[in-house]
Amino acid sequence: NPRQFQKGGQLVINDKQNTMWGNAINVPLSTMPLMFGKVACTLVVQIGEEGFDVFLEGVHCARLEHRWDWGVLKEILEEGEKKKVGRGSLMLQLPSSDDYGNPENWMVYRVWWGRKKSMAGDLDGVAGVNIYSAVHPRKLFLSNLPKLRTDPELDLRRAELERAFRKYGGPSGAVLVSVQKHSSIAFVEVASEQLADLALVQMAGKYRITKARRTKHEALMEERAKKEKEGGGGGGKESVDWD
Repeated sequence: NPRQFQKGGQLVINDKQNTMWGNAINVPLSTMPLMFGKVACTLVVQIGEEGFDVFLEGVHCARLEHRWDWGVLKEILEEGEKKKVGRGSLMLQLPSSDDYGNPENWMVYRVWWGRKKSMAGDLDGVAGVNIYSAVHPRKLFLSNLPKLRTDPELDLRRAELERAFRKYGGPSGAVLVSVQKHSSIAFVEVASEQLADLALVQMAGKYRITKARRTKHEALMEERAKKEKEGGGGGGKESVDWD
């Protein structure tokens, strides 16, 4: 999604799963080949084991790493091959308007797909390479809830969710519930990743529910805790790079 008026011009690359947007990759348009004002340009998207590599006029602009586990995806693809049902569908979809509602007209001169040797070379400086996973393993995101307008409603919602998700709180039954006024969403943090996955299945009929995204602070704190546990200490430069 090229946004020529956002922060001096940004190319925004993202994924959407179960109506929820992921962690966006923002690439300054000033670092990319010219695209606005030209009659035509060539866009190449290569799909590999690492993710989706995006090239504009032959320049490697960004990589959107797979946000599903590649091992799971590979099993699905291999099973599809055995059953002769193919490898799934690819779709090229061009928006009819920009982010501001202005109509956009497109002229597609040629579309090609097939096998091609990877165009990726030196990955140093390529946006989106080796970014930290943004999915929180234990936190759930609930949406489309009735809006809360008063403090008593807030207390009732918190108590309702604590009761509903108690069985996913481990031996103590404790879950962390976060709700806010004038909001139709809530967050519930359970005891483990396995219990979060179980809740996604068992509570899907009652709530609109997905895995929540980590905040930058949460990711940094988890990385720091991991280093300390491994004996690396908490000092030095953080290795988590966020776009």
